[in-house]
Amino acid sequence: MIAAPQAAPVVTLTQTAAASRFVVLDLETTDAPEEAIQAAIAAWKAPSNWKPETVEAKRAEAAEKIRDKAALLDASPIVCVGVRSDRDGVMFSGMGDPGPLDLHGWRIETHDDERAMLAALGQWLDVNADEQTTLAGHNVRNFDLPKLRGGFVRHRLPLPACLKPRASGPAQPVTDTMSLFKSFSMEHRDDFAVNLDLVCTAFGIPRPKQYVSGADVPRMHRAGQIAAILTYCCIDVDATTEIYRLMMA
Repeated sequence: MIAAPQAAPVVTLTQTAAASRFVVLDLETTDAPEEAIQAAIAAWKAPSNWKPETVEAKRAEAAEKIRDKAALLDASPIVCVGVRSDRDGVMFSGMGDPGPLDLHGWRIETHDDERAMLAALGQWLDVNADEQTTLAGHNVRNFDLPKLRGGFVRHRLPLPACLKPRASGPAQPVTDTMSLFKSFSMEHRDDFAVNLDLVCTAFGIPRPKQYVSGADVPRMHRAGQIAAILTYCCIDVDATTEIYRLMMA
């Protein structure tokens, strides 16, 4: 059954519930608006010593790459964010009604757009994470956390405390399972990036058979396959949580 959209909890000074020890998170994005894609293409600059024909060929090549990776631009909308703590699992969706969907161990919170979704996520994080809560994820330092901060700022929403960069004092604890995996592998310790499936295979973590990856999410979003996107994101969060637990055991 789909959980009905519900108001996020309100943080009060009298709140006494202990924060989570960790929060594992993963998010999915869809293509940036056309104007943002055009701006990124226009911003591409060729070295001054290139021949004109080389510049045109490389410009066309760069434009194609930018379009192919439009879901990675700063302006690309976040369509869902999955969070799992040591006591809860919540999937925040900004895609509206996903239709029939029952994901074991997950509470689905649906919202009509990205802004409403991020506002609810921010309130959840402020309730469930404090300065000692570890934020974890696969490539979370270079993708998920910067992307989330950018999303809050784009919508002029207050950053939850655990996402605020700190100019002084101890930083928020963060565990990036992609970087940390290199401490567990001789074969892949020099790799620039290691995908989640490879880590699952190395650690013997079974994965449901999938025919999609994050790169397929924009196509699925255009096709209205909301339930499939949410299911895919939940699978990734659960796998990352298991990896995190094994690494930290």
